[in-house]
Amino acid sequence: MTTVDLGFSIAGTAVARDHGYALYGALSRAVPGLHGAPWLGVHPLAGTPADKNTLALRKHARMFLRLPAERIPDVLPLAGRTIDIAGSQLAIGAPTVNALVPASSLDARLVVIKLTGAPHRDNAELGRTALDAAAFAERYIAELKRQLVALGIASPPELRGRQSMSVSGKRIVGYSVRVSGLDADQSLALQISGLGGKRRMGCGIFRPTRGT
Repeated sequence: MTTVDLGFSIAGTAVARDHGYALYGALSRAVPGLHGAPWLGVHPLAGTPADKNTLALRKHARMFLRLPAERIPDVLPLAGRTIDIAGSQLAIGAPTVNALVPASSLDARLVVIKLTGAPHRDNAELGRTALDAAAFAERYIAELKRQLVALGIASPPELRGRQSMSVSGKRIVGYSVRVSGLDADQSLALQISGLGGKRRMGCGIFRPTRGT
């Protein structure tokens, strides 16, 4: 089974910076067979931050879906459709197929992992319990390492900053993650499998590191 990135040309002006859940919903409304599809990964849209809530799309922006090559016919009906992403209109054009390229260092913008009984501590200032960030990060890294070992990867994950996303009005917390020191087989395995959950909402999808 070959996994690829299918890149659709898109036309639009801007979307919310936190658009993963809304984009997945819009794609599922356009092609109902995508709802709950376990084989689908949806890359976060790239652009330039216009303000703290808005992402301005570039002139030649593209939307990438990571999927098995044999599933390409399932998403082709998206071409020519205009979807609504929480009030932002996005016109989808023709796609091109892009092979996954191995790289020794990979980044994911946001990896979310469900931790049973996420650690909290009392916060007198807030008058309630709050997430224990240090304990959460420790358990989070341990689970990342477990998933990496299952892929045959011993390289330790590097947390690059805490991130979050909104799903049905609920705030989901995770981190940007980098994994380095990969050989070609490990790099492709991580790109194909990803880490954590909610890949249909833009989480846990790894791409070659750009810059530093």
